[in-house]
Amino acid sequence: MSTAEFRRWVCDACGYIYNEAEGDPDSGLAPGTRYEDIPEDWQCPLCGLSKGDLRLLPEVAAAPAVRRPSAGKTGKASKCKGGDDYVVIVGAGIAGWSIAEAIRAHDQETPLLLISACEGISYPKPAISTAIAHGKGADDLAELDAESHAAQLGLEVRTETRVLKIDTNKRRLTTAKGGIQYGKLILALGAQQRELPLQGDAADSVLRVNDLMTYRKMRQRLDQGVKHVTILGAGLIGTEFAEDLSAGGYQVTVIDPTGHPLASLLPDSVAEQLQQQLQDKGVQWLFGNTLDSLEHDGDHLRATVSSGMAIETDLVISAAGLLPNTALAEKAGIAVNNGIATDSLMHTSVEDVYAIGDCASVEGKVFAYIEPIRRQAATIAADLQGRTEPFDSRPPLVRVKTPSFPLTVCPPDHPDEVSRVTHDGQPGRLDYYEGERLVGFVLSGEMAGTGANLYRSL
Repeated sequence: MSTAEFRRWVCDACGYIYNEAEGDPDSGLAPGTRYEDIPEDWQCPLCGLSKGDLRLLPEVAAAPAVRRPSAGKTGKASKCKGGDDYVVIVGAGIAGWSIAEAIRAHDQETPLLLISACEGISYPKPAISTAIAHGKGADDLAELDAESHAAQLGLEVRTETRVLKIDTNKRRLTTAKGGIQYGKLILALGAQQRELPLQGDAADSVLRVNDLMTYRKMRQRLDQGVKHVTILGAGLIGTEFAEDLSAGGYQVTVIDPTGHPLASLLPDSVAEQLQQQLQDKGVQWLFGNTLDSLEHDGDHLRATVSSGMAIETDLVISAAGLLPNTALAEKAGIAVNNGIATDSLMHTSVEDVYAIGDCASVEGKVFAYIEPIRRQAATIAADLQGRTEPFDSRPPLVRVKTPSFPLTVCPPDHPDEVSRVTHDGQPGRLDYYEGERLVGFVLSGEMAGTGANLYRSL
């Protein structure tokens, strides 16, 4: 049986890909183990989800090479100018492709056009913060080029086409490659890493890693003899990068103004355990500090923090939080608060314009995780068909990809209303209650693998 006949399955929560050809030897699954033959008690090695939570990747994705647009070459799809009957999607990240898939699941007829400022390559974004330990470069993470993905879904795509302006009156987009007409518009603009104020002649060398392109740049830098990496921010991405880089053999220092990793997500007692586990792996924490200046110092960089301490490093990565991309919408007169403002049906303040994903603020709250983005896509797809399926703004289930101390968290939606926090006599489990109602939890260690079932019971 040839390798091409084997299938691949992806865990959308953490980006882990189960390749039937490779199996999962660490979990006792020999190469060639089919998905159907995986035991029911198997768990994703990164986040602890079950076999049933994996999603089959398209057949094309099994090919080892990903076809990318050639420089200066345009195909028929790249010339599409839309039309009054078109649903136009701006953005080719997880949110953009998710809404395209959700629409095509029920509607094969409506003309769709997806516009991307980049190459539009499909990849499991959560896998970026675990790829180094698994020896994966950017090309290894790529699943489908934009043209192949578009062909599978029966839509048209324009890559490397940046939208400069939205005219909501004329229902027209202005791009550097010409105008595009739309009937319905879906903004899947994503978010970008927060830019920190920084002094020094090396300030512009800080990498803000948030997509496949910037991950590629990071890997290129790492391959240039980097030994020490400084990470700005001990939130979810910063902590996961600290674990991944440390496992990859790099010395890691994390700078953060708070007192613990994941301070906004974890109670102090659990955060301290996580901190100690990564510290035992060699991660150095500089809490209560910010980076003030970054300067070239021979073949290295000199990073000076707010306390006055200076460290020698080779690469600085920013993971200081995400800011929704709202400038395009705001310029068009679309209401913006802490994201592009939408109601529970993902409608913006302008008729026939929707927003989804990291850029959207649903009734004042941004949902930046994959699971709620999938549900937002289902809401929009239903609305386009005349059905009403409001997005449920429930707290997300967060799997922290730190294998040395696995964590699954469902943060309470209203922390101020939590009446009690209890371990209920179970090591590795902490529950949040409002009265007698369970409203959230933190699971660690071996308990982290039970998160999906507990979340379903909420």
